[in-house]
Amino acid sequence: MHYGSPQCSLPSFQMSYFGKISIGTPPQSFYVHFDTGSSTLWVNSVYCKSDACQHHPLFNPHKSSTYHSHGKDFSIHYGTGSVTGVIGYDTVRLGGLTVKDQKIGLSITEPGNHFAKPLHDGLLGLAFMPDQYTIVDTMIKEGLLNSERGSEVVFGGTDPSHYTGEIHWVPVQKNSHWQLVFEGFQVSHRSTGWCRHGCSAIVDTGSSLLMCPPQYVDKLHKILGARKDDSGDYVFSCDYVNSLPTLTFVMNGAYLHLEPSSYVLKSNGKCRSGIKASSSSDRDGRPYWILGDVFLRQFYSVFDQGNARVGFATLA
Repeated sequence: MHYGSPQCSLPSFQMSYFGKISIGTPPQSFYVHFDTGSSTLWVNSVYCKSDACQHHPLFNPHKSSTYHSHGKDFSIHYGTGSVTGVIGYDTVRLGGLTVKDQKIGLSITEPGNHFAKPLHDGLLGLAFMPDQYTIVDTMIKEGLLNSERGSEVVFGGTDPSHYTGEIHWVPVQKNSHWQLVFEGFQVSHRSTGWCRHGCSAIVDTGSSLLMCPPQYVDKLHKILGARKDDSGDYVFSCDYVNSLPTLTFVMNGAYLHLEPSSYVLKSNGKCRSGIKASSSSDRDGRPYWILGDVFLRQFYSVFDQGNARVGFATLA
């Protein structure tokens, strides 16, 4: 994570992005999932008795001299998993920055096991939404960043020199979840025609996979030569992965190529597709994609809140 000059290492662990932060005085440390698809910062707390909170560090507000709360509750539902809790305010430290009086959520219930994963001590939301303030907004308000234009989250490395060529910028269409419109989708450098009137997409680090409009997901896998296994998942022959087609997203005149090594997930001797059906067929009248980590790990990605745009470049 890179804001101006301070840096916070973001290990990807292949399918998600995590970073270490600390909360309170004295600091209590947590690994949080950096998520551009939501806006709330929350962590596991001593109030949580759900199974998902076990074996994780728990934030104890009673041990922080800078914590205060107005007793308001919060509730968030994600694509997978949900969390409820109480809202508080405290000092947050990350990447050499100290953010005072930051709004945080202290979890009370976390149904299911989605948040039981190792390192998943909480979630740091970075969605671009007009009526909700993220930690980036607090940083800008407190004058911690060099400028709004210099505020960015960097994936695939911690140094801006880790890309080659230019950054290709795509305007954000709405101040919500980093939504953009792109003009083309190709397989083997041939247009599918699916985006001839434009496609909508959310750039979401909180989604592990590449989510394709449901009306096209079967067609795409047929073109790619995939088959369904007994569980209904699309799989490929591992012997032919390197010869699979390149997928290309045409965004604001730039051609962003996704190689098969990115959209094929190898695990336990199987080669599964990293492409699934999105939750709805369209958004704002256009076919709807979610560009999750299967897409993002292929590129150096910049989220420019000050200029309402997302940038993509080739990793060095």
